[in-house]
Amino acid sequence: MCGRFSLTSPVDAIRQLFGFKESPNLQPRYNIAPTTQIIAVRHPPVGESAEKELFSAHWGLIPSWAKSPEFSAKMINARSETAAGKPAFRTAYKSRRCLIPSNGFYEWQKLGNTKKQPWLICLRDAPLFAFAGLWESWKDSSGRTIESCTILTTEAADSIAFIHHRMPVIIDKIKYDQWLDGGIEQTLFAPFDSSRMAYHKVSQRVGNVRNDDADLIVPNDSISTNSQQELF
Repeated sequence: MCGRFSLTSPVDAIRQLFGFKESPNLQPRYNIAPTTQIIAVRHPPVGESAEKELFSAHWGLIPSWAKSPEFSAKMINARSETAAGKPAFRTAYKSRRCLIPSNGFYEWQKLGNTKKQPWLICLRDAPLFAFAGLWESWKDSSGRTIESCTILTTEAADSIAFIHHRMPVIIDKIKYDQWLDGGIEQTLFAPFDSSRMAYHKVSQRVGNVRNDDADLIVPNDSISTNSQQELF
């Protein structure tokens, strides 16, 4: 799954990678949590622009037919294997796809019955990358529109499966347009290349959504943890 992630790159770096024209004042976020506003990238409506568009969305998808947004917290992730057929996701899967910029994501490794160790997971060769996302537009009874999104997940890469068995779908740069254009290619959802993953333990402070500072991404010990063999 993906329940927390970070986005700390300057907006110019994000704009250069994704090719949108907007230039918002974005602050570094080290602990992005569900049900908050996040940024995402999509194709604008047909005929409006050839460039991609940056937009803000509520993290937790609200289907257009939903009677209320209350259950969006349960819709932060969509399984890539089944999203195309699920009522909550299938329309967005066909025509409302997006890219969600990130510098890294957190997962919690179970240690015994109660203890969990948080890890920060990144890419060795891409300090800034994108999750595959879906977005929706929902209106309440007063006519107010809320745009929301979800992050697709897949099986974890072999090298990080000991932390958690699922991970977000990461889209390579050369496939950004293919994803946004609605290309249905199951290879996009294959487990990610293990050799590209980098990861280290981080502080338990990341578990508190109120904590949002650079210390959260710092390794919490001096032990090298870039392979499972070094842990045991």
